[in-house]
Amino acid sequence: MNTVGLMNKCYSKLVVIIFLAIAVTGCKIDPPLNPDGTPLTPGSTSGSSGTSISYTLDGKTTKFTIGFFQVISASIIPPNGSVQIGGGLDPATSFSLIAATSATGTFNADIITIGKNLLGEGKVTFTEIKTTDNTGLKGTVKGTFTGKVKDLTDFTEKEISGSFSINM
Repeated sequence: MNTVGLMNKCYSKLVVIIFLAIAVTGCKIDPPLNPDGTPLTPGSTSGSSGTSISYTLDGKTTKFTIGFFQVISASIIPPNGSVQIGGGLDPATSFSLIAATSATGTFNADIITIGKNLLGEGKVTFTEIKTTDNTGLKGTVKGTFTGKVKDLTDFTEKEISGSFSINM
């Protein structure tokens, strides 16, 4: 790949990371509500969205029950669309993944980030992508992923794998 192509790829990834960082830090997460509208008590699952995201890095598994996704159709981002997944509230362990598709199957995970120091790419398999509105923000996204992330502080590479099941 020539230098210009490499720079464009790096800048594209950086823009997406900045966008996701702003989106995640600007979100206020309200507590889930029971069907009668009252907040859930600790340990209660009634009214929960059913979100589960986990990843294993350096032999340690991190799990989230707070996550989001956006599916952008191919008509908006040609030729394949895009799926963006994010999870977690702690900036040090938060997770995001972006893939250039809006269909089920196995694809490149163009960007995988953990916190602000780990950046990489890999493969993602979407077993279900079902949106229930035209914004791409409601529905279900399920699958698994593997890849490598580079620690931006010491430039070591680390293997990562995980799964997600997000219902919004």
